[in-house]
Amino acid sequence: MGLQFQIAMRNLFRNGRRTLLSLAIIALGTAMSFAVRGYVESSLTNIQAGIVQQNGNFQIASPLLFDNEAEGYEYLIFPEDVETIRMALSQYPEVVDVSMGLNFSGLASFGRRSKVLRGIATRPGNTALDYNDLVIEGEGLKPEDQGKVLIGQSLADERNLKPGDVFRVNLSTVDGAYNVGSLEVAGVFSLNSQQFEGQLIFVPIDYVQALLNTNGIGNLIIQLNDIEDSRRVADMVEGELQSMGLNLEARTWDELSEFYQQIKGFFNALFVFLTVAVSVLVFFIVLQVLTMAFLERTREVGTIRALGTKTNQVFFMFITEGVFLGVLGGLSGALLGWLISLGFNALNIGWTPPGALDPVPISITASLEVALVPFLVGLIATSFSALFPSLRSAKVNIVDALRTR
Repeated sequence: MGLQFQIAMRNLFRNGRRTLLSLAIIALGTAMSFAVRGYVESSLTNIQAGIVQQNGNFQIASPLLFDNEAEGYEYLIFPEDVETIRMALSQYPEVVDVSMGLNFSGLASFGRRSKVLRGIATRPGNTALDYNDLVIEGEGLKPEDQGKVLIGQSLADERNLKPGDVFRVNLSTVDGAYNVGSLEVAGVFSLNSQQFEGQLIFVPIDYVQALLNTNGIGNLIIQLNDIEDSRRVADMVEGELQSMGLNLEARTWDELSEFYQQIKGFFNALFVFLTVAVSVLVFFIVLQVLTMAFLERTREVGTIRALGTKTNQVFFMFITEGVFLGVLGGLSGALLGWLISLGFNALNIGWTPPGALDPVPISITASLEVALVPFLVGLIATSFSALFPSLRSAKVNIVDALRTR
């Protein structure tokens, strides 16, 4: 078998021009798949980081809140249950920090104009959900702040607000009463999303609880060391809480973001479509090249068959040429894709997605994990393209093959 392998390698490079053409086709297809997969991986990683920054690795709350089925504030978690949950979370070394959250909506008044805003209340200074990192003007919220707020850049531009300005927010308390609070702009944040920046505000949770006349919270936001631990830890925590009789659920960052599920499905469909297209292209081009190459060697096949070479040995020789061609082409394509990715990343190209305010950098992840699927696709497509001509050459009649000129 070792001798057959050596013969197959020598035969492959007997016609260097044809072999180089096949290698170029396989390498180009592999490099294209590498670049697209690298872009998909980079984009999803950036989106994941943004979602975790906004939602934590997972959240604990009533299913009524998660499913938007609550009437009023019946989903609230009160201090005694909060302490129980904190004690349960303290058993997990993966947990870095825990923050309390409370969402609300109210009618904000800006002089004679008003607008409905959606508020997120957290404990300022926590590391699980620290929106102070988003501040681009003014300063972030401090634990001792009362009656201060972070507003989005779009809202600041729309209402001509700046740090130090004050507006009122009108909302209903937990008991259904009417309440009004004053909010002083501490800083302006940027989420690079016109929709969120125009409607979202961040307020200290103590102040919001006072406005709503409650000591309850809506959810707990948990930050972990590693995003890969999110699902595992969330499931264990939820099981423990259920065993304690608490009707609460733990949902991970990807379950909390419908946008991520949609964009992930789109990116995966894009990669699959391109991979299939490239595979079909490589298959038929390499099939034509190998068929021509093997047919030209029909007399050679008849000679070695006449000398005692078996059908399966001929088949193995030809199929080995195809597999080796796929391996060499796939490795060359992976290297080419890696170089293209590094060069593209060095250009620092960016684009502005729909609804965004600032350009977002475009990058391509270059790693062995990204290269694996494109390499295998190129190898499999080439191997299948060599299958038919290999079978045809192996089954050729010895007498007819020796007559061929």
